[in-house]
Amino acid sequence: METGGVIIKLTRVNFEKESACMETAARMTLEAIAEEIGISRTTIYKVLKNKGNVSEKTKATVIAALEKYHYVQNKNARNLALNRQYTIGYVGFQSRSANYFSPEVRKGIGEAVREFGDDGLHVLIAEALLEEPWRQLQEVEEMLAKGVGSFLLASSDDKEVTEKILQRLAEEDCQVVLLSRDSKKGGENYYVGVDYYRSGRLAAELLGKMISGGVVGAGKGAETKKIFVPVTTEYRSNQDIHDRLNGFLDKIKDFPDCQVLPAAFELVEDEEIFRAVTSCVQKEPKLRGIFDLTYRLDLMARALRGCGRCDIRLVGFDLFEEIQKDIRDSVIDAVVYQDLSRQAYLGIKLLFEEMCYGISNEKKKFYSKLEIITGENLCYFTEE
Repeated sequence: METGGVIIKLTRVNFEKESACMETAARMTLEAIAEEIGISRTTIYKVLKNKGNVSEKTKATVIAALEKYHYVQNKNARNLALNRQYTIGYVGFQSRSANYFSPEVRKGIGEAVREFGDDGLHVLIAEALLEEPWRQLQEVEEMLAKGVGSFLLASSDDKEVTEKILQRLAEEDCQVVLLSRDSKKGGENYYVGVDYYRSGRLAAELLGKMISGGVVGAGKGAETKKIFVPVTTEYRSNQDIHDRLNGFLDKIKDFPDCQVLPAAFELVEDEEIFRAVTSCVQKEPKLRGIFDLTYRLDLMARALRGCGRCDIRLVGFDLFEEIQKDIRDSVIDAVVYQDLSRQAYLGIKLLFEEMCYGISNEKKKFYSKLEIITGENLCYFTEE
């Protein structure tokens, strides 16, 4: 669909699976089995997925019935017969500075639909350009008009628009999972993402140990090691970047021989970022480290290669194809990685289990594990 000259993708994700054979007449739907044995469909699902508290006697009854009626999990004909569909709306964004975000999220959504699609899960996907946050609100309204009541939301940097979206969804009593970016106005909504402040502290510990000989607190009387911090223009509106920078600055104090140079803010265009790094490298002979908050490690690495200063330690966030060679060559020394596809999968799973099976989770914050990627373990995070 094209809106205002910008292509806004709105697609129904429906990963149909091919059946190897026709269902035999002896097989029954999960609904029919539940009615036959007098045990709710939700309880049967808990047994199938090994979730929740179910007595051993009930488990035995369910398992015996599933075997008796030749029940086979994840057969598409089963839910077609039930004529059930559970639709979740994903409203996200596309970003030039983080162009890996959308594909990774879509990958996770696809995994969720492959697992739960036979139980009736469908996902509507709408993505707006990061520079046009108001379009997210428009897409939410369109989905509400279609009857969607559960949303996975990767909000833009615009706090005002995000608050309007959350207020609108609250008015309609919708279930919401905030993906990757939390909000103080999120209320009782789920959040699936990382602790950005801690991720900044982790980056500081990595970089500090790299340039201070690996010892926290070392460096009294030692040569000053300077650190450059280039920051994207999104810093003005993005609380996550604020948190990461604050976490980094707090933790780097543990390394007294490290001096953080004044950060270079408002960097957005490729050549602008490249020139800022090149200039700092040329002007600062004692530069020993770079902490990247432009989310363009590819440009950081290109600048270091161009200056012949691949000895400068470079640490940043997120893994994407363009930087894999630089990681292998140790031009990029370490990447703090969050598994976006896994986060998206979990967000859809939380919503689906609640709307379909009545399985809710008292826990509201799901913080992802932070991984550290270097040239030595890169192969474990790629398709190689």
